[in-house]
Amino acid sequence: MNPLSEINLHLENKGRSRSFFVFIWLLYALVYMTKNCFSGALAIIKAEGALTLTQASWIISAFYIVYTPLQVVGGKFADKYSPEKLILISLIGGAISNFVIYLNQNFWVMLVAWSFNAAIQFSLWPAVYKIVSSQLAVVDRPKMVFALSFCSSCGLLLSYGVAAFITKWQLNFLISSIVLLVLAIVLLVFCSVLNPSFSKPEPKLENVKIKTTTSRIPKTGAFGIFLASGFLAVLPAVFFRTLAENGSKTFSSTMLFDSYLNVSPTIGNLLNVLIIIAAPLGMILVKSILFPRIVKNEMVMFLILLLSSLPFTVILIFIGTIPVWLAVVSLCAISMTLSGTQMLTQFINLKYVKYGLSGTAAGVLNCAASFGFVIQYCLLGSLADAYGWKVVTILWAIMIALGVFFILIAVKQSKQFAKTEKEVSWSLEENNDK
Repeated sequence: MNPLSEINLHLENKGRSRSFFVFIWLLYALVYMTKNCFSGALAIIKAEGALTLTQASWIISAFYIVYTPLQVVGGKFADKYSPEKLILISLIGGAISNFVIYLNQNFWVMLVAWSFNAAIQFSLWPAVYKIVSSQLAVVDRPKMVFALSFCSSCGLLLSYGVAAFITKWQLNFLISSIVLLVLAIVLLVFCSVLNPSFSKPEPKLENVKIKTTTSRIPKTGAFGIFLASGFLAVLPAVFFRTLAENGSKTFSSTMLFDSYLNVSPTIGNLLNVLIIIAAPLGMILVKSILFPRIVKNEMVMFLILLLSSLPFTVILIFIGTIPVWLAVVSLCAISMTLSGTQMLTQFINLKYVKYGLSGTAAGVLNCAASFGFVIQYCLLGSLADAYGWKVVTILWAIMIALGVFFILIAVKQSKQFAKTEKEVSWSLEENNDK
């Protein structure tokens, strides 16, 4: 069975499955690195005067403005078409857009090329998640989903590492173009080698009808499943936590520099490294100690972590008056707790594999998170310039509180769903010839 033309395929050989996962993990980490080309080279771009800070911010914002709504479509595509083919298209398109920027640094050319990069990658993350959650060896999937949570942190560190060692910022985009093209070639090789190893498609539950105690009307299809299980209530919680988590990481060095006289830009950047490192550390601690050993429900664990981060966001409201060490500890604590919630979203998506909706779930949740990036780049920086960091930190505290409110709704719905799921009646549509 050809993975470039068929969907819902499954690898049973553990060795080949794990080899393919290692490649997929590296692929997404490197793609995430290329997505942060502008962020990694921002200091050099500004220093050379190639772009103003406003122009560079507009290019970064344009990426997420295009990328965000298309994640929903990308999720549906990942559940309907070959995820390997979708990834291949994204890699080739991304290589072209990066190479165009390397050749031409006109603002409008870069804006259009980077927007095209966002559009062509619309299904890449849902397709990656679809492969890990549905096509690899069943016994390894929970561990692989956990490992997948570290891709973004590693990709972000790689982007800044590459930017630190290159002599010209334009080389960022040439390197990215070459990396994406090489990944596309290696993907084709993997698909060719693994072709005979894929088994027949796994059956999925279709036409699911869920009857809850709160309604006599059966809820049918993807929307009904997402509504009844509490998934839709998770979306605003993910949006609010993304604003607080990514905002605290992105602005921490600038915020510390602006708020404390003894913190230079260099010291601020070094302290920011601690905050970035705290993120994967938080995910490891949550997975090794709390979930699922002590707390079994993903959404309950999500709630606990949000509540744990709230006191530290309140402490940050007094930044500039509290000691700098307390501000750094609070930022690290926020990074640790909220990164744990990011990891939990991967396990929430995993629950929808049996309905053939894992790609859709991954795309929709990524849409909510990406919308947080849009608001952050377009709004929070301007608010800090106009009204100071106290206003931004107050907003972070309010966002976490709103996240708690919505996740409480999700917890209640998920528990009810778990009880009624055993009584679900379904019918399998058999399409032997399709």
